[in-house]
Amino acid sequence: MDFGLYRDTPLRTTRLALEPLNAWHGESLFAFLKEPLLYTFQAEEPPLAASHLSRRFEAMEGRRAPDGSELRLGWAERIATAGYAGLVEATLRADGMATLGAWTFLPFQRQGYAREALEAVLAHLRAIGAREAAAAIDTRDTAAIRLAESLGFARANTRTMVRKLRGRWADEHEYRKTL
Repeated sequence: MDFGLYRDTPLRTTRLALEPLNAWHGESLFAFLKEPLLYTFQAEEPPLAASHLSRRFEAMEGRRAPDGSELRLGWAERIATAGYAGLVEATLRADGMATLGAWTFLPFQRQGYAREALEAVLAHLRAIGAREAAAAIDTRDTAAIRLAESLGFARANTRTMVRKLRGRWADEHEYRKTL
């Protein structure tokens, strides 16, 4: 796969405009991403300041790993009438494997935005050469498991004691989908 030819692509769904993540999204998304409940099943912690988030997104603006071996993509999900609903990140390796992560901000959960955004991102990944997608999901995150299964992902593996999460060992399921 020649990642040198990749160009940022905004994506559209019925209700969402998915904007390629840039440094300026840090200010807009910080209020949502600092919510501790979003990290219940995540090893990372909420950002401490909008500037930290802006730097993280700025590092993604090149869309490629420093060695050129993979694409690092991300989109902010914007609802025309209500602002930002979440974000999706994807890493695409040269062998055609994509890994996904998604966050739906608390006021917008259980309204179908994550599914809608992920369907658009999966179609985009398929169009640029991804052959398979994977997601690692904490075994206790029933909402994410239901979402993955509704998108056609199947559980491929379960790993126990993957990491310590707030003092407890966490297990995770690996879900995969052929694109």
